[in-house]
Amino acid sequence: MSIPQPPQNNPVSQASTPANTSPLVSALGEPIATPGVRLGSFLLEFLLAVVTLGIGWIIWSLVVWGRGTTPGHQVLRLYIVDAKSGRTATWGHMALREFVMKGLVGGIASSITFGVYFIVDSLFVVRDDRKTLHDLMSSTSVVQR
Repeated sequence: MSIPQPPQNNPVSQASTPANTSPLVSALGEPIATPGVRLGSFLLEFLLAVVTLGIGWIIWSLVVWGRGTTPGHQVLRLYIVDAKSGRTATWGHMALREFVMKGLVGGIASSITFGVYFIVDSLFVVRDDRKTLHDLMSSTSVVQR
């Protein structure tokens, strides 16, 4: 006597199991940063900018962009990688992501939409691929090392 099995396409049985139990990884197999870690990095970036009166944070940023990171990301061991190749972002790619996409595009869009763009960009991190709008526009991912 065999035990009856639920049908494969039963929505109730599918809803009770996670869609993807394996950790999310980059093209080179590095773990993608979680939304909580990215929130912590954002808050740390703000704190570092305040503590260093902005100028220290800017200088620190310009130095560590060459290593594919930002001051807050560096403290938390997060790195920006190219989404397709998985290679660490170059200084130019970081300048595009941080200054152009987050700074100029994000700043202008947030001003026009009274902050809605900033909120939407931030909430994109909870998507399945954990990419924000600025990650998508600059073709990057944030990984933990």
